[in-house]
Amino acid sequence: MRVSTARGEDGQPIDIDLVLNRSRSNRQLIQSLRRRALAVGVFLFTLGVAACGDQLVTAKALEAHAEAHLYYPGSTVVSTSRSDERSAITGQYPAELNTVLRTTGSSEEIYAWYSQQLGHRGWQVAEVVTVNGNYQLYTRGDRDVFQIGVVSGVETTYTLRLSVVPAPCATTPPTSAAFAKCG
Repeated sequence: MRVSTARGEDGQPIDIDLVLNRSRSNRQLIQSLRRRALAVGVFLFTLGVAACGDQLVTAKALEAHAEAHLYYPGSTVVSTSRSDERSAITGQYPAELNTVLRTTGSSEEIYAWYSQQLGHRGWQVAEVVTVNGNYQLYTRGDRDVFQIGVVSGVETTYTLRLSVVPAPCATTPPTSAAFAKCG
């Protein structure tokens, strides 16, 4: 019986035991690196959640606010969208509720009505834009933002956006981090 010897590209004999030990060693190294990467990932995730404060604001919790259903009389909801507050490597993102509504009221009537209603609830006008953007922005405290944008036509369409700025990004007024990432 003849035993063949494995040879490398250069024709020299290969020590099989050495090759097997190296591949075993490489597998162990890869497994160790995977465990370390997982540990670092878990640590960074935990750090990110801890930086956000005690608890992230959910869209469901935001829907419980009275202002989430504060609609100009006679309005019809056209569409809604929502998102939870979230923390990611790229920054902190606010919880948001967006509602598009339709009514026969004029933009002046809608803005006046919301100004009165929100004023009674402790909101303050932070910004009014009437050219091209046509919206009003209200704030309450260092985290709550309410925006109304009106587009007039045969029927007036308007958009409401209620947002809660993530706690680590809170400012007074909270408009700089109201609808985008912060941190």
